[in-house]
Amino acid sequence: MSPLGIFRKKEKGAEPSKSESKTLLEELCEDNKELYEVLRRTILLNPEITLKEGIDSYLGKAEEYEKAGDHVRARVAYQTAGEIFLYEGKVADAQKFFKKAAEIDPNYEHKKVFEYFNRKENAQRAMVVAREFYAKSGKRVEKT
Repeated sequence: MSPLGIFRKKEKGAEPSKSESKTLLEELCEDNKELYEVLRRTILLNPEITLKEGIDSYLGKAEEYEKAGDHVRARVAYQTAGEIFLYEGKVADAQKFFKKAAEIDPNYEHKKVFEYFNRKENAQRAMVVAREFYAKSGKRVEKT
């Protein structure tokens, strides 16, 4: 293809290029960009590793970091706890820990991601899409 070939019109019915194809998460979120941005930052990409440590470990660490005044690490631990609860389908718990993550580090540039979960309907919609994402991506881990 010549260097100017990139400007040619595409034939109808042609396969989209990799840069034009959507990810599974984009497809599941449809045209809801806010939901996509929220889930892009809260979906566990490798749940098996995160779940191995256990929710109690993350909550314990979050409390330790909070007491020590390390708000960034506390936020990360609370966020991880929220992500685990999102993965497990526990809406109220996910909301609680995402809220805690937003409160503990108010200067975090993506704080609005956590605040999205404050509204119950947002949290439930995110839960539905996350569940579908984990099921379709094969990332669902069975508890042992």
